[in-house]
Amino acid sequence: MSRCVRGLACVALVAVALAGGAGCDAFAWLLVQTVGPFVPEDESQAEINLENRSLVILVDTKDTGLAAEFPRIEISLADALAKVLAEKKACGPIVPAHSVEAVRRSEAGFAGWSVAQVGEYFNTDYVLHVELFEFRLKDNPSSNVYRGYAEAAVRLVSPDSGEQVWPVLAAARLVKGETLPDADPEETGQQERVLVEGFAEKIARHFYTYKLSELPLRPKVK
Repeated sequence: MSRCVRGLACVALVAVALAGGAGCDAFAWLLVQTVGPFVPEDESQAEINLENRSLVILVDTKDTGLAAEFPRIEISLADALAKVLAEKKACGPIVPAHSVEAVRRSEAGFAGWSVAQVGEYFNTDYVLHVELFEFRLKDNPSSNVYRGYAEAAVRLVSPDSGEQVWPVLAAARLVKGETLPDADPEETGQQERVLVEGFAEKIARHFYTYKLSELPLRPKVK
C-alpha cells in the first residue's frame, strides 16, 4: 500500500472513530472535509466568457468534394451551433446563418475576405470560425453501415484587432466527433442531422459552463 493510500485510510479511520461519539451529522461533515477534496470536479468551465458578446458564426468548407456532397453543410452546422449557444445563453446576439449565406452569395469578393472582415461587415464583437476538414456518414461509401465522422479547426477572432482571441496557445482548437455505427437508419437524412447536431454541441461546450454528470452516458456523437 502506498504512503498516500495509507494516509487516507488513517484519516478515514480517525473520522469514523470521531463520528462514533459525535452522531451522524458530525460524521457527514467530517466525510466532506476528508474525502471531498479528492472527488473529481463535476463542472466544466467555459474556456472564454462570451456573455453579452455578439457573434457571427462562419463555417468554411475548403474541400470541394465535401461541399458538393453536402451542399448545405455550412449553413446547417452554423444553425445548429447557434441554436446550442442560444439555448445555453453562452453569448449575446448571433447573426442568423441565412444572413451569412446571403452575403456569401451576393458579395463577389466574399471568398477572399479575412475572418475579421466578416465580423466587421456584420458589426459583431467576435467571429466564431469553424474550418471544416472532414464530414462523412460512412467509413466506406460502399458500406451499408453508417458511421459518421466530423473534424474541424475552431477559433475565435476579434474584428477590431483582427487577431485570434481563443484558443490562446494554439492556432485553433481541433474538434472531432463520430456517431455510433447504424446499419438501419430510421429515415433519409437522419444520420446527417444526428452528426451535425452532435458535432455542433461538442464545439459549443467550449463556450459555456456545464456539469459533467448531465452529459448522456451514451451520446449519439462522441
